[in-house]
Amino acid sequence: MTSNFEILYLCNYDDQLDDMVPDTVKKLWSGQFTIENSDLIKEYLSSGLDVDVLQNTIKSYQNDDTKLKRVLQTAISSFLTFCDINWNPHPKELDLNKYLGNEWPQDIDASIKLQRDSEPLFANILHPELLYFSSQIFSILCSIEQNLLHLWWSFRSKVTHQRVLEDTSATLYNELELIIAKLYNVSQILDKPRLKILLYLEIAQAYLIYGRVQKVEEYLLKAREIAGLKLELTGILGKRTKFQQEALAQLALSSELDDSIERLSAEQSHGDSELPVEIELQDDLRLNQIAFNENITQAELPSLEQTLCLLNVQFLQKSQPKDDLRDEEVRPYIDAILSQKSGPWSTRVAALLTRCKLEANHKRTVERAMLQAETIVNDKSGVSSTSRLSYLWATGLSPAWSWRQQLADLYLSLGLVKAALEEYQKLQLWEDVIVCYTMLQLRHKAAEVIQQQIDIEPTVKLYCLLGDATDDITCYSKAWEFSNHKSSRAQRHWGNYLFDHKKYDECIPHFELSVEINSIQERVWLRLGYAALMTENWELSAKAYRRYTYLQPNTFEAWNNLAKVYVKQGDKKRAYRALMEALRFNYDNWKLWENVIIVSMDTGYFDDVIRGCHRILDLQHKFEDVEVLSLLVKAIVNNEKDADGNSVARLQKRALELFGRITSIHQNKPELWQLYSDLSPTYLLKAQRLLKAYKGYTQSGSWSNNPETCSKVMELAENLLDNSLKARKHAEEKDQLQANQQLSSARLTGQAVIRAVEKQDWAETKNMLHELKELYNSVTEYMKSIM
Repeated sequence: MTSNFEILYLCNYDDQLDDMVPDTVKKLWSGQFTIENSDLIKEYLSSGLDVDVLQNTIKSYQNDDTKLKRVLQTAISSFLTFCDINWNPHPKELDLNKYLGNEWPQDIDASIKLQRDSEPLFANILHPELLYFSSQIFSILCSIEQNLLHLWWSFRSKVTHQRVLEDTSATLYNELELIIAKLYNVSQILDKPRLKILLYLEIAQAYLIYGRVQKVEEYLLKAREIAGLKLELTGILGKRTKFQQEALAQLALSSELDDSIERLSAEQSHGDSELPVEIELQDDLRLNQIAFNENITQAELPSLEQTLCLLNVQFLQKSQPKDDLRDEEVRPYIDAILSQKSGPWSTRVAALLTRCKLEANHKRTVERAMLQAETIVNDKSGVSSTSRLSYLWATGLSPAWSWRQQLADLYLSLGLVKAALEEYQKLQLWEDVIVCYTMLQLRHKAAEVIQQQIDIEPTVKLYCLLGDATDDITCYSKAWEFSNHKSSRAQRHWGNYLFDHKKYDECIPHFELSVEINSIQERVWLRLGYAALMTENWELSAKAYRRYTYLQPNTFEAWNNLAKVYVKQGDKKRAYRALMEALRFNYDNWKLWENVIIVSMDTGYFDDVIRGCHRILDLQHKFEDVEVLSLLVKAIVNNEKDADGNSVARLQKRALELFGRITSIHQNKPELWQLYSDLSPTYLLKAQRLLKAYKGYTQSGSWSNNPETCSKVMELAENLLDNSLKARKHAEEKDQLQANQQLSSARLTGQAVIRAVEKQDWAETKNMLHELKELYNSVTEYMKSIM
């Protein structure tokens, strides 16, 4: 069992220390991340940080708990120093060699050592040596003893490692999955619920990086259950603008805490945190906050619950399609966080930056978003290291340089292209530099700037970007050679260039090579799937789309295209399942519903055929696919079996409701009335609907001028007479009057058809005309007999 003192080594900075804690803990909790044992560092660095050598060295301390704690404290200090520097928009200068008390070896390039699956570190990351050093120590400590402290710090270092890479790494993801499984098992015997919540939040954030929304939701729900937090969106009347006369329904978040659970308030755990200033909305029309007509049930949220609220926002943003509805749904959660008086600094900054992104899309709020981002980026108030790092890994807050990138993006959205360009150049974000120069109609300038950077220090990324800026395909070849045939980026850019020029055959090998090096590139899998689809390479396309939907399961286009590939392969069962997944993420796309109807019909899922027809009627207000409806009616009338072996005849009532909707819209479509008649349960209803079909066929008046249409109308008239006659013969006494009227109408219709066809005297219709006359005479005789 992990003791209370040991738990303090996690440095969550949300508790009060007593006098009994060791000095090492006190120093970590006061923000003194100094390296005290320089001899220890010297020994480690002299080994070249080789894992095997380090492992043997640290293993020799196994019986010396004090020395092991010192090793852990050294690794924690260097890791926290790395995070403190990189999550601070204005970090203090750090002399690395002075900090370590030793010279960093020239032959250890931490930036190269930290590369995974050929993905490099962002250029703006400061002192990666500290991350490399600490993560090596954490890994070795884990291999010696897999306790909660070692596992948790190793997990944090790997998550941070992923955050500083330019793209997601499959290798790191696999390592994280293993360590998460071990951490989860260890956490089951943990008797501290608040610590469990924090762990689950951090695990959810790790999965969020990779877009594993199902895993995120799993840990989010676990954390909320332990926290006893109930969050519910409700509609409450309120006003959003200053001159609004009538209150309208607005989304609001109500929150409740389980009173039986003990928890520190935000004031007790983070009352000393220096929170960033929130900028008010200074708009001449829109209110700073929605003015609700009634009070919202909202609890004072403790720090962990605020962070849970933030995770809810991030989960919704990742799991739902990007649209105004999603933005409206997440706003109440952000407002709930920002309304709290105290809380973790990282949670507040993450919430404000999220709001900035939402407000960047609206002209009335974009200025506030820019001012808010500037406030955060330019904050020199000297927030303490402990405030900055508390709950940092639970919030998913990105490094400080990315906040400046977000500010530059806001400048660009406001049309301040030169201001954005200046920021992008400082941050060495050359892709964005190309965008700015293109907007300024100076694309040649982008190529010049990138060439200058190549002359200073060439990199794979720079060669690729030069190719993007100049459309020179040889640059990608140079990038590939420069990487010694190891860069997924070089092949990705090469493939993208060919894909954009619709050279699908040529781009496929480059995309395949790119995902072979790094298998977790969602966009490359998506493009590979499409390119293979366009070249009719069904097997490769299915493989690519399957992989993409595993990485990004909430994209309906990919599921839809995967279904299309399965149809081409003749595997309609799998196509049906893929379409059902697509519907989960886009219920309002009528083209998708068309595909659902066709595939459901082919696979025998007739329930979904009817559901699809209704949905298209909702979305398009029309549906007249006679072929589909004919197959549906045939299956019901013939009492076929569906995909599950059930009788399709059971769907007759639902199908009649569907035809009622369709025929009310398409009133003059005779084929639809005929199908409606075939489905009808009584002779009288069949006859009545055939009469409507007849009116549809004959309304133009020219039906008799063509032998083909003549045959159709004669067949219809024959069915009409037959069903009308049967309806009268089987009619109960109370229905006889109606049946008489129907039979009379049918007789007059038959007479009109016979006269029209006799005038034309088509050879093709002679036999049918003879049969129709006989039936007409029978009806006439019967009518005389009942008069």
